[in-house]
Amino acid sequence: MKIKSIKLEHTNPSLGPHEKVTLITLPVTEKNAEKINTFLNNSKINNTTILFEYLKAVETNNKQVIDSVLNNAPKNHLNEGQTISNLFFNLENGEVIKLDDVYRKFELSHFYPDFTSYMVETGEVINEISPFDFLNPNISH
Repeated sequence: MKIKSIKLEHTNPSLGPHEKVTLITLPVTEKNAEKINTFLNNSKINNTTILFEYLKAVETNNKQVIDSVLNNAPKNHLNEGQTISNLFFNLENGEVIKLDDVYRKFELSHFYPDFTSYMVETGEVINEISPFDFLNPNISH
């Protein structure tokens, strides 16, 4: 499994037509490959397995590992008006693995603030995109 980029999306759909989305995209480059690999191999997901192993399990549809991680998910709930953050792993083969509502549905060590800070410092940050902007082909998703 080769990761091409990692994207973090912050959205607030309860705002309806006034919703704004923030995207932070970190491409895997020679410069940051070591930092990304360290994150993938040192981060534990839901106190179950390392993140890289979970991503491989999703890619290969390994139900045992997936179920184990999901069964250990935190029991946090979305309150009205709260931001939803989704984490995307874009693979070189074109597949995308998505961790929906990453801060409430997953406990991911070394992610916040460690890796998210690195993403903001090193990656491309696009603030305040309207969901309607996704129809614009000039914006990378």
